Amino acid sequence: MSRTTPAPSAEERSKIRRVLEDRLTALARAHQVPGAQLAVHYGGMTLAVETGVLDVDTGEPCTADAAVPIGSITKAYTATVVMLLVADGDVELDDRLGDHVPELRRAGPPCTVRQVLSHTAGLPSGPDSDQVASLTAARYLLDHCTDRTLVMPPGTDFSYSNAGFVAATA
Repeated sequence: MSRTTPAPSAEERSKIRRVLEDRLTALARAHQVPGAQLAVHYGGMTLAVETGVLDVDTGEPCTADAAVPIGSITKAYTATVVMLLVADGDVELDDRLGDHVPELRRAGPPCTVRQVLSHTAGLPSGPDSDQVASLTAARYLLDHCTDRTLVMPPGTDFSYSNAGFVAATA
């Protein structure tokens, strides 16, 4: 027998929306994110909120209709699959990335799987998506995930990295 959560009343939805907006705005500020969107499905309905701007140069606001590239959404799925491999004992979080990615065995950065998943591997953000389309995964990794491309020593700070998640899927 399945149990369903009753839909919240209009007043409850309004309260939940305010809490979500406040929390999203606080998190965006704390993490210096210029803009963000959040959607939560609860009680048979979806509440969506947004905060900040899409582009700091133009000041264009982040709205519900704003199109955001899907790429970063896939990072949660990639991390989930990697964690399933960890749970199965096939990968250890403190394994070096090159232990699992053949292209990075010789010239790869000295970072761990944990550092890649937490964006602390020191890897660059990566090229724009229009540049990526013309590269094989191996070429991408050799061009963007090497010792010479590090933006900081692994484990020393946060640096959002698309390149790291390309490596995690390899």
